[in-house]
Amino acid sequence: MAALLSRLAPRLFTKIVRFDAVTVAKSHVQPIRFPKVTYNDMTKPEGPWQEKYDALNAEYSRYMYIGICSFMVSLGITLYALDPFKYMEPAHRNTPEGLAFLNPKPEVLADIQE
Repeated sequence: MAALLSRLAPRLFTKIVRFDAVTVAKSHVQPIRFPKVTYNDMTKPEGPWQEKYDALNAEYSRYMYIGICSFMVSLGITLYALDPFKYMEPAHRNTPEGLAFLNPKPEVLADIQE
C-alpha cells in the first residue's frame, strides 16, 4: 500500500497544483457557432457610385494635404533649429597676399632655409 501511494503521490500532486487554463476556459464558455452566410445576405449597392466615390476621394485628399502641410511645417522647424549654414565660412578669395606662399621671394626663402 505504501509503495502504491509513493508511486501515485507525485502524479496526484502535479494534477492538483497544475493550472490548466484551457480546461478552465472550456468549462464555462460555449463554442462559437458561426452563422452560415450566403450571397443573398450581402448588402446591395444602391444609388450612383460616382457621388460616393467623389466624397471619399475628397476626404482622402484632405487627409493627404493636411499630412503634406504638417510635414512641411515640421521640416521647416527642423531646418530652423538645425541651422545648417551656421558655421559656413565665407567664400575665399585668392588674393596676392594669400597666394604669396606659393611663389615666395628668393630672399625670404633663403632666410627660411638658413
